[in-house]
Amino acid sequence: MNSTILSIIDKGESVGKKIIQRQSLTEQIKSILIERIVNGALCPGDRLKELQIAEEFGTSQAPVREAIRSLQALGYVQHIPHVGALVKTFSSKEMEEAHQVREALEGHCLLLANIAIEELAAELDRQVEAMRMAMLENDIKAFSMADNLFHRTIVKFSGNNNMLVIWDSLRIHLQVMLTLVETSMPLDELYALHPPIVASLKRGHRENAARFLAEHYRKITASLNKSEEYTGLFD
Repeated sequence: MNSTILSIIDKGESVGKKIIQRQSLTEQIKSILIERIVNGALCPGDRLKELQIAEEFGTSQAPVREAIRSLQALGYVQHIPHVGALVKTFSSKEMEEAHQVREALEGHCLLLANIAIEELAAELDRQVEAMRMAMLENDIKAFSMADNLFHRTIVKFSGNNNMLVIWDSLRIHLQVMLTLVETSMPLDELYALHPPIVASLKRGHRENAARFLAEHYRKITASLNKSEEYTGLFD
């Protein structure tokens, strides 16, 4: 084969590898930043500094910039002119709407005929126990993780990937919600909202489980309203 053609192919492969490597790095940075937002390491209003993040990961600012743009498209980050990229701060209306979507999704999933109730109850039981242990140790991070997994499991058991994608897109709302609720509702009260849901499922009472779930969200909303009044964390 002509040496010029080989050279072009080699250059093409080299460029392709660099693009793949950069895309891979961008995805890694994006995933880590999402995890930090979801677990509360990055809070609403925190600024994402490209140079600082690039130095942390030992890379140029290009993949960091791409990761931040991706987070903005996903709704995790907002860009403020002359300020930069900030972890998104939600209005009380946005939070209320997110809760309505979550409640509707989870409640609908509990009523689906194709859900294996016994298996779902067993999995939720494990998360309730994890919440109980975290509550006893006053481990807010562990409690939040178990709480998040409890609600995600309900949707996951539906077998409907589209609903799970929608639910996952609201994870940051959940973290903001938990951060605010923990300022006004003791962990034992938050924990107590979950066992009745599982107990109803164990008895095969889907409708009761859905009602307890709705009650869970009503109490959370009431606590959020109280938290908003005192913390002023909403925009």
